Amino acid sequence: MTQSKEALDLVKTFQQKHAAKLEECAKLSDRLSDNCNKISRSWSGSFAGWHGNMYSRNFEIPSIREKFSGEWGGIHGIPSGWEEKQPEEVSAKIEELMGDNFSIDQLEADIRRLRQDVEALQREMVISYSSFSFNADMTKEKELLEKVENYSFGETKNEFICARLPKSLMSRDSEALRQGICTPSWLYYDGIALEGISLCKAIKDFVILFDRLARQLENKMKAKKQDNLKDLGINLNADIYAKCHDLYEKGAYAEAVEKSFKVVRDRLRKLTGHETGSEAFGKGKLHIKGAAATNVDQDFNNAVKFLTMAIDQFRNEKSHTSDAKIDDPIRAYEYLRLSSLAMNLLESAEIVP
Repeated sequence: MTQSKEALDLVKTFQQKHAAKLEECAKLSDRLSDNCNKISRSWSGSFAGWHGNMYSRNFEIPSIREKFSGEWGGIHGIPSGWEEKQPEEVSAKIEELMGDNFSIDQLEADIRRLRQDVEALQREMVISYSSFSFNADMTKEKELLEKVENYSFGETKNEFICARLPKSLMSRDSEALRQGICTPSWLYYDGIALEGISLCKAIKDFVILFDRLARQLENKMKAKKQDNLKDLGINLNADIYAKCHDLYEKGAYAEAVEKSFKVVRDRLRKLTGHETGSEAFGKGKLHIKGAAATNVDQDFNNAVKFLTMAIDQFRNEKSHTSDAKIDDPIRAYEYLRLSSLAMNLLESAEIVP
């Protein structure tokens, strides 16, 4: 099926290009989230204005008596050991905890690029199926394609951050309240980490979902081809159909083709005592009636002889390997038609003196 092959090729190319980056992003994002949570333990705990930028000493975890009070804020002065930290200071501390020259900006850029690339892949996959007609028995596959088309690649950092921000503020510190809700730096960076974790998992699940769709459609189309070819079985020579259709319908295409070649050889042997086309028309003096005119009788008989010789050569080629390279029902049916034509022509055989 062309659509599935094109789409599977797209997925394979994407995986080859991004496999290492996906694994790296997943691991780094997980570690980043852990370190952001460590930093959060030294944070004021308040989202009210300037409170959100306050951290204990050098990002040390305060004791219970040293905790920042979001209720009182700076009304009685800034508590001892608490100081404002700029986003750059927070990110520098997190990167120090991460080690290995880790860069939050680089991870964020990698996550953004992964999202852009997988969404582009999604669009291409949907386009590849845009002309496909789903039959009545492909309802589940159509639903799977709709899931592929509408698939969401995890939550974004903004969604994670917004979900954790309070809907309202309470504090006696009116100045902090006037400044509104503050997004603490550690939470922003944790949002990046959580997006990375969510995106990498979503991409893996997306590939699994699409692989399921492609396989199911391939099986449905294969079964449909078999049904159609079975209907065409009435056009095959009776002996070929009787002896080969069971194998064909079971998907044993190579065995069905091999059997059809043997049927032709058996007929030649029965007619002449020779089972190869060259000997049957030579030593066996086989002659086929039915030429369009007397002057082309030799051409006609040569054509039938070469047809049976071709069948003999095909049989030799395919019987000398365990892999006959016949896994396509259409190609197998074409070989059966070849044997069928030979058998139909041999119905008009005679032995000349």
